[in-house]
Amino acid sequence: MSIFSGFGKKKSGNSNINPYEEEIRYSDEAIKTNPKDSRAWYNKGTALGNLGRIEEAICCFDEAIKINPQYATAWGNKGVSLGRLGRNEEELHCYDEVIKINPKDALAWYNKGTVLGKLGRTKEEISCYDEAIKMNPGYAIAWYNKGTALGKLGRYEEEICCYDEAIKIIPGYASAWYNKGIALAKLGRYEEAIPCYDKAIKINPKDVYALQNRDIALKILGRNK
Repeated sequence: MSIFSGFGKKKSGNSNINPYEEEIRYSDEAIKTNPKDSRAWYNKGTALGNLGRIEEAICCFDEAIKINPQYATAWGNKGVSLGRLGRNEEELHCYDEVIKINPKDALAWYNKGTVLGKLGRTKEEISCYDEAIKMNPGYAIAWYNKGTALGKLGRYEEEICCYDEAIKIIPGYASAWYNKGIALAKLGRYEEAIPCYDKAIKINPKDVYALQNRDIALKILGRNK
């Protein structure tokens, strides 16, 4: 879930004023006028989050949710905030709430997948990426993360297919090229791995890992200089 975005009122335009502090002030005024203004609580939470005041942000999202239990973005941003504190089980609950409200929310499915990955629940993680991709077939990072999850299970052929999908969407996806190379190497397909490392290096010439793995593949094939 995209975190800490969207403000309720126009800013003053004074560059000397921190926009997040300004948003907190606007939100506090709105809350004073109407304590049940869920949007104002949400906006205050986003601003606090952007200032790194995560615990306070969570309290604001809780107030927004108390007023409007169907406030999906408040649930989502509460989840991301909890994730920043390492409270992954609570974070997961928030994404489940978003999905209850809108089962077609691709971002919530994706975020749920990333949390399940952190918790080591890889098969469930993959299922979540599948749901995200079903909703948004052009979701490159969901394809990429699905690939890395499949790799954890040793399902390298399927992993490669996922990177191919990510690369179709974003041809300059250096990490996908690199990971494809690694997966091919694990299958002993070094000839195919080398062009993948080359692509990653072309996109990011300072990619030390791609350079190292390319050299390893060349040595295995007896083509080292």
